[in-house]
Amino acid sequence: MTMQPTSEDKRPGALRWLWWLPLISLLAVEIYVSGFDGWGAWASAPLLLVPGFISLAIVIPGIFDVVGEIRTGRPIVATFLYTVVAALPILWLGVRRFFV
Repeated sequence: MTMQPTSEDKRPGALRWLWWLPLISLLAVEIYVSGFDGWGAWASAPLLLVPGFISLAIVIPGIFDVVGEIRTGRPIVATFLYTVVAALPILWLGVRRFFV
């Protein structure tokens, strides 16, 4: 008897493995940039774009997955959660840009 993966296991797809990558990269860049002061902090600002681009590359397919699951009537909790966690760097960069 071989165990077949259930639809619950297959549903999130690549998001199941990549959702944490934007958040980890944002934390790594924030820790690295926090050591700079003055012009060094300004010069290292483009590094903050890296987590944003990684996040966009995961969030866009995640949104398509969530919409597809809504249309088919499947539960969307896991995919929605993965997409929201992957979007956290974008939200943080927006907060940092406009409020800090």
